[in-house]
Amino acid sequence: MSTETTIPSSLRRYGLLGLLGVLVLMTSLIVLHLKNTGFDWMRDYVSDMANEPLGWLFVGAVLVHGLGNLALTLGLRGALHPGRLRTWAVVLFGLSAVGMLLTGLFPVDPPGQAASLTGRIHRSAAGAAFVLELGALFVFSAAFARHPRWRRHRAVSLVLSVSAAVAVTAFAIAILVSIAPGLMERTALAVFLAWELWVSFQLIRPAWLR
Repeated sequence: MSTETTIPSSLRRYGLLGLLGVLVLMTSLIVLHLKNTGFDWMRDYVSDMANEPLGWLFVGAVLVHGLGNLALTLGLRGALHPGRLRTWAVVLFGLSAVGMLLTGLFPVDPPGQAASLTGRIHRSAAGAAFVLELGALFVFSAAFARHPRWRRHRAVSLVLSVSAAVAVTAFAIAILVSIAPGLMERTALAVFLAWELWVSFQLIRPAWLR
């Protein structure tokens, strides 16, 4: 089998795995929000769902999502030309995926409980994952501009990157002033998931459609 045939099929597989990770997380969040009617989505953080009924569903979905993002990392690495931009984008996105896995392996402390080592690892990993993925989105946008098949998609990636930056900034401010931090976190997460969903579809689509 020729290299030209093998590479696109492997990229589609990585795209499908990334898509699976996004859909599993999105589905779990919808189910958990519907089931946990007492959960305050305006103030409570998404990670607090690990301590709610069906918390195992959230933890499992986060792990699947982290693995899916690792697959996207490999897919994007194979889809772009070698270079400094690709290297930095892949490293940042890959580290963000690792951070996501750590947030699943080390759940947040229940409300009112003294901070434990597990909880501190969770919060550090979650914060790092947000920042690393934000950086990766901007670097990928720049890398797309240098690839003939991805150049026309750069604008979409850049719009989503700027939206993510605004959402993350709003989230940080919401934490500082203690006004609707849960809502702002969900907004930022939604933008990240939108980018991941979009780039998964780009990898899945046949090469002649890209």
